[in-house]
Amino acid sequence: MPAAPDGVAEVLQASLRLHWSQAEMYDAQSVHFTRWGYPKLGETWAGYAAEERGHIKALSERLEFYDIQPEVDHEFLSWPRHDFEGILTSNYDADVEAAAAERAGFLLCTEVGDPNSAHIFRKLRKGSEESMANIEAIRLVIEQIGIDNYLANQV
Repeated sequence: MPAAPDGVAEVLQASLRLHWSQAEMYDAQSVHFTRWGYPKLGETWAGYAAEERGHIKALSERLEFYDIQPEVDHEFLSWPRHDFEGILTSNYDADVEAAAAERAGFLLCTEVGDPNSAHIFRKLRKGSEESMANIEAIRLVIEQIGIDNYLANQV
């Protein structure tokens, strides 16, 4: 097995921990939204959790390439219950953190000559930025039609 270039294992592990946290957060929010009476939101958030599990798989496979045990220890991301706008803020903040870690991972991998890991980080960052844009779009819709009308459409 090839050895991971200096710093690559660490940025892969850090990103993996972030994606574990986000997958767990989206899963919990999905259950919460469904129980709260918003099945469309629950289904959408379950999809976000599934996307995060795909990111976990990509990062784990890259670590496995280097014969490194993926770390599953991660932080629980708290979010406000029964406050959709607060949940959007929590999720946006998590995406900002992930995008920053992915940018740093991309830059490091590029610097040390690991284009395959850099490619993974580029794709992950694109996903984080798309998620941020989606949250911004939801906020714009809420601004235009109001939170009550937005949530009424999620039943």
